[in-house]
Amino acid sequence: MSILLLWRYYRVALRTFAIGLGITVGLQIWLNIQHKHYAQTQLNQLALSYAERVQYQLEEENHILQGLQSAFIANTNLTNQAFTQILKQQNIQGHFPNFVSIQFIREIQSINLESYTRSRQLENPSFTVKTTSPRPVYQIIDFLYPDGPNTHVQIGLDISDQTLNLIAIEYSRDQGRAVTSAIAPLKNAEKSPLGFIINLPIYMPNKGATNQIERRAAFIGSINAILSIENIINWLGKDLNKNVRIQLQDTGSTSGLIEAKKISIFYPKPGQLQPQAFNELSAHALIQFPGRQWSVRLFAHQSAFPQQNIFKYLIWVLGLILSTAFAVLLQRQRNSHESALDLAEQITQDLRKHEQHFQQMAQLAEQSRDLIISRDLQGNIVYANQAARIYFSDHSPILLGQNKPLLLSAELAINSIPIRQECQHRNADGELHYFELTLFPLYNQEGLHEGSAMFAHDISQHKELLVELQNSRERFTSLLELATDWYWEQDTHFRFTQISAGFFKTHPIDRSLLLGRCRWEMGDDQLSTENWRAHKAQLDAQQNFYNFIYTLNVNEHRIIICSSGQAYFNEKNEFLGYRGISKEIASNNEHAALQEQIASILNSMADGVIAVALNGEVEYMNPAAIHLLNCRTTAVLGKHIDRIYRVISLEEHSPLVSLIHLTLSAIETSPPPREVLLLSTHRQSMPIKESVIHLKNSKGTLVGLALIFRHLKT
Repeated sequence: MSILLLWRYYRVALRTFAIGLGITVGLQIWLNIQHKHYAQTQLNQLALSYAERVQYQLEEENHILQGLQSAFIANTNLTNQAFTQILKQQNIQGHFPNFVSIQFIREIQSINLESYTRSRQLENPSFTVKTTSPRPVYQIIDFLYPDGPNTHVQIGLDISDQTLNLIAIEYSRDQGRAVTSAIAPLKNAEKSPLGFIINLPIYMPNKGATNQIERRAAFIGSINAILSIENIINWLGKDLNKNVRIQLQDTGSTSGLIEAKKISIFYPKPGQLQPQAFNELSAHALIQFPGRQWSVRLFAHQSAFPQQNIFKYLIWVLGLILSTAFAVLLQRQRNSHESALDLAEQITQDLRKHEQHFQQMAQLAEQSRDLIISRDLQGNIVYANQAARIYFSDHSPILLGQNKPLLLSAELAINSIPIRQECQHRNADGELHYFELTLFPLYNQEGLHEGSAMFAHDISQHKELLVELQNSRERFTSLLELATDWYWEQDTHFRFTQISAGFFKTHPIDRSLLLGRCRWEMGDDQLSTENWRAHKAQLDAQQNFYNFIYTLNVNEHRIIICSSGQAYFNEKNEFLGYRGISKEIASNNEHAALQEQIASILNSMADGVIAVALNGEVEYMNPAAIHLLNCRTTAVLGKHIDRIYRVISLEEHSPLVSLIHLTLSAIETSPPPREVLLLSTHRQSMPIKESVIHLKNSKGTLVGLALIFRHLKT
């Protein structure tokens, strides 16, 4: 039978089959687009994960150097034995794969070089310093760890010809902060691997170091760490997907050590560098550390992230079956042209509804904020929505096919009825999350058990609100006790229903003598009848009152009280009574000063406020600061301010010294407010305006700093 005859007799069937096939192809294209978006999201999360791992490793190493810096400041005569013992206790060779060596480099004036050389030659006769290019000062390695032939050959004892190292030492000395050098080959090392240097200055204690002249006069030497790039790359590559390529760049963004800003790729080597393919996805993330900025870039084809083949096969099977069935059905109705057209229209609408229903169900699952995971009977993950993929990206970048429990071991159990349970989970950043889990079985059309599903609803915010409420109550109670104030509440008849314990700690008065009575029932005749009448009129009008002074006369106790109160109402605006604070009037002016200081702090909490101790540790954050930094109170209290609060310049996006450090460097005057970009915990930036105020006690002694910042709306 020729093609023309087939077309003549089966025209309706062929057209219907072609339409169904076209719809199937279109749906397949849509799924491919969705998969590409999913692959890009996974690659972005993977790049961010590697950047955070490298930055965390560098921060840990920098903390060790800061510990050595503190040891030298505490004891300027620290011995080589003590220096070595501190580093052995840290076990840095076992903990940090990129570690090469750490040395203490002492600055020797040229006039003292000869006497210093003779003293060193008593320990090491071969010790010498090159003087072919005389300099006012010399930077000489005094302590070296690990101290052995390999490090001596690689580093040497005199660094006069190490230009990169000298620049870093002199710059950190003059600036008074840590500095990281550019990437360069390590001297005398085998095959000249790439490395870089982190340098921290050490100054004499109890000497001013607020400007360059004072810093140079108080400068003792430097803590100098040499780190290897190759070991970082090997460390990252152990668990990197073989279909994902990694590239590390030095963005050239510094804090002034090197003026020229040029992006340089230091991994892979120039001969091994592969250009990005036409259909290859890419992602990048920044790595920030003292005075330097790197960038990690990942390249991969979308096929590196498995697609959910069950949907692809299901679409084609359903498309072919439905297309064939509709073609046969319409062919039987070919004698009735009108009926065939109506039926074709109805079938097309059903197909569209089926497609829309499928897309809506897929979008609902993908956009849900709850974590949705489905498994087969063997416990293998066959589907994870977007929220689950993002949350578990650090735990397992690719979830499909995993057969390990993510939150509870009950995930792998085969249950016949749904189970609801609460659990806790700590992510890779150390943040504790609370989840409400619902585990239920999945059945096919025949009623056979074919897997299970898990819905995890994050209730951390609810838990955190409960904790924050308790903390707020404790802070409020502590603040009242610090201010020697008493909290009280009254009912609608102005009778005392509650008085805080601070009053009864100060005065041995039975509670029953105060509770249930009004203020004027316990006051003496120190106030006139007109004053009491005016006070009662204020209460009847439900007005706030401030600094109302009267004498409390209970069981021969005469106490002069100053009270302030405020009316409070329920949701229906019904009057419930009064609540407020009272204090005993004393001659000591320290109470008034403390009141003013507390009121100043509370009034400044409209914007984001972070209270910082003099050692840089965070003591308090108000809700506005927690929201702007996108963090949690329990995860930041007690940590150093530099670990949670980082800013960069608006124009060049280069790292900036925090206002806290600038204020501690010049305690007498606070630096002016400035506009910068704030980096949140997810590496997102927002424009803010920040300023710093001093926190002093009643004696005028500085006890801390308050960092105040607000979001600049664009």
